[in-house]
Amino acid sequence: MFPIDRRAADIKQASINQLMATASKHWVRMHAWLPVAQKRAATVSRKLKYFTLTTADLFDVKVLEREGLLEKTARGYPGLGFCEMLDNTYVEILRKVRWCGWHYKGIFEDMVSIPNFEDEFDFDVVNLDFTGVPFPQHEAPLEGTWGAIQRSVDVQWKHRRSFDLFLTLRGSREETDESALKQVADLVDYNLKNSRGKDEFKARIGHCNSKKLLDENYAEFLCVGIPKLLTSYALVVGYHLTHFEVYCYLREGEHGKYHIVKFILSFDVPQPQGSIFAQPPALVTSYDEAVPIIFSKGTFDVDELLQKNSGLTDELKKDIIALGSYPVYA
Repeated sequence: MFPIDRRAADIKQASINQLMATASKHWVRMHAWLPVAQKRAATVSRKLKYFTLTTADLFDVKVLEREGLLEKTARGYPGLGFCEMLDNTYVEILRKVRWCGWHYKGIFEDMVSIPNFEDEFDFDVVNLDFTGVPFPQHEAPLEGTWGAIQRSVDVQWKHRRSFDLFLTLRGSREETDESALKQVADLVDYNLKNSRGKDEFKARIGHCNSKKLLDENYAEFLCVGIPKLLTSYALVVGYHLTHFEVYCYLREGEHGKYHIVKFILSFDVPQPQGSIFAQPPALVTSYDEAVPIIFSKGTFDVDELLQKNSGLTDELKKDIIALGSYPVYA
């Protein structure tokens, strides 16, 4: 079990809750997450099974329900699953949704080890909207959070579940395990030395030295390294990668400015030749194919878009207010 500093977690959560209602955050919900969720719902031809690390505001849940993608019954939300470590927030979420198909009080890294996880974790969209850094100092490098993510991919594959993964991380080196970053840099350099994505990396970054990139532009390093870790694991398991996007925007913290980095990756189970079931065309089917795409894929700057479009910012803020009064169980 991972230790939780309850007081520190409460303080951090209070500041994070305020950020859930920003225009940049809501732009991602409406213009990045939602279209992918709509496409998944069209593929499966039913309401979605949706897992989330939501807050008590339930903005993401409300959006999916409002858009007709998440079922709501008199009992609650049969296709919804969530995980929350803070007692008060967990109780508040349950009060608002009344009942849902899966819920766990604790942290995601512990949730994947409980006895019924392997049989019951089975979702079309998995939204891991983490509030922390990708490689916390208290975890063994590439094991804690990343081991939990890998475990969830394994279980999804066991169910032969095609799914979309929404992953959000705090792009700050504070509280980050430096040895884990070095391991990621070494993995990237291994590809570059073997000319796997070398041209694409150089065209994007201007050089072929991932450790230099780590110190020059930490957010960009994560935008290159994180999807490489994810796709290398999922493709080896057997998935096809059918969608891949990266988004970022700035935040102000106690140690200065940092980026929020968001990844969308769609993993689909290959269907037999001549299958009657709809399947998105594969972007890549192998790790060797994936690396050049990952290295060449630019990052979408949400702040830059909103700065150029004040009308869109106002529209997003109005929708946040509307969602705040959107009916949920009380």
